[in-house]
Amino acid sequence: MRVEGQDILFEIKSCITNKSTQSHIKHTFFVPDHTETLYIDFSFHPSHETSDVKNKQLFEEASQYYATRLSHKSGDQVKNLLTLSVDDHDGFRGARHYHSPTQHVIINDNKSTPGFLNRRNPTGLWSITVSVHAIVTETCEYRMCVYREYQSATNTSIPWRHKPLTHQIEDNDISISVYPQIEGTAQWVPSELHTHTLHSDGKQSLIEMAEVAKEMGLKAVVMTDHNTISPFEGIEQAEAHAGIHILYGLEWTTFYGHLLTIGYEKPTYTDWRVIGPLDIKSGITEIGQHGALVGIAHPFRIGNPIGTGCHWEFPIESINEFDFMEVWNSTRPGSKVYNQRAFQYWTDLLNKGYRITATSGRDWHHNEESNPIPAITYVMMPEAYEDKNMFRKAFLSSIRSGRVSISYGQPLDLTVKQGETVYKIGDVINIIENKPIIVQVHTEEWEINDRIDEKSVSLVIVTSEGKILHGRPGVLQLDTEISNEHVKWIRAELYASIDHEKPELVAFTNPIYIR
Repeated sequence: MRVEGQDILFEIKSCITNKSTQSHIKHTFFVPDHTETLYIDFSFHPSHETSDVKNKQLFEEASQYYATRLSHKSGDQVKNLLTLSVDDHDGFRGARHYHSPTQHVIINDNKSTPGFLNRRNPTGLWSITVSVHAIVTETCEYRMCVYREYQSATNTSIPWRHKPLTHQIEDNDISISVYPQIEGTAQWVPSELHTHTLHSDGKQSLIEMAEVAKEMGLKAVVMTDHNTISPFEGIEQAEAHAGIHILYGLEWTTFYGHLLTIGYEKPTYTDWRVIGPLDIKSGITEIGQHGALVGIAHPFRIGNPIGTGCHWEFPIESINEFDFMEVWNSTRPGSKVYNQRAFQYWTDLLNKGYRITATSGRDWHHNEESNPIPAITYVMMPEAYEDKNMFRKAFLSSIRSGRVSISYGQPLDLTVKQGETVYKIGDVINIIENKPIIVQVHTEEWEINDRIDEKSVSLVIVTSEGKILHGRPGVLQLDTEISNEHVKWIRAELYASIDHEKPELVAFTNPIYIR
């Protein structure tokens, strides 16, 4: 039995009724590294029917059903039967059809309880299935405690408590991807990539959301309810009603972080419940197999237990596994501290040689805010795509390649000229020696919100070496020449004062990359 100095991993007490007979109850939990021996204490009560009258009745019912004469003697008892089977992170580990109401199981690499395989205990998600063969009493209570031999703190790793995004960023050792330029005329598609409805914790129907999206001038919306795809059933109707594109998506709302999935080829549910804190790569792989993009949602929001799972806690082998990162979340995102941290983290990634698209998500749950100032994710796309599947492919391709500008108002448009060649947001430039590049950024006149001081609006051109040109307030176009051979990327930013506060970031572009 368990003694002091051992580490409890999972503990439960549950009461079930006889209606649960012939069912399986699965309990899943995480086993940390360096778990040499795992112990399971399991018991259930009552173990049998104690009433002589009810025992006799059970014998008689069985005799009639099976057409076999069973004689009941005083003291004969019909027993409850609950058994255990175990799956470790690698698969089936064992089972024991054992009739005792008190069971003690040991699992390790050489002296496991009979019925369980002898092998190393892998780190990851394990599950114990309580198989309810028979409950002859009205109710039955079972207790289970899973624990391991105590390991010193230096040998124990609780992965989701390591705040992986606060670790020093290593230089990217993989060449950044180069994507084909958009051929022909391009358009900005105003979009919302992070939405919720009544199907999860939102306060709006899909139709209501689509109507407001149309009023806002949005052309594309991604449906990303928490851990469900039931709103997909209404997407075609909502698209026809509002005349906008609605893409299939999902917000994986896990214990260790929220993962946005965007643009499944067809209605698809990818299951987050089988993903442990060390399994995010396998989850990303499965999502990609269904044609969708994956990105980290609001990576620096407060986490457990205040905002369950909102802070990104999954260990990351490489940021290159992700297609995008939601660096802006919620309304008026530039003013929020957790978004400022995410924006700086994204900038640090760019400086370390990574290529990952920055996006914004309203995290749209309701329409009750007065003048909320949402940010729009503008996606640069070819003009001609109206077919649903062709639109989806082009939309995802543009997000993956970073052809995205984010703004409280009109998009910033950034171009770089080298000789006669013009590069747009998301492109990669091969620098020609002694040939400077001309950077141009502009935006159309904003329909200035009454909370924004239009006299304070100012453009900034930013590179990996820092801000190189800060425009005067009210100027919506900048041009400059760059010849610094150490520059890795260039982007544009726009600042403005809102509600008479100090200027904040209200728009920015993804970079143009230089190599």
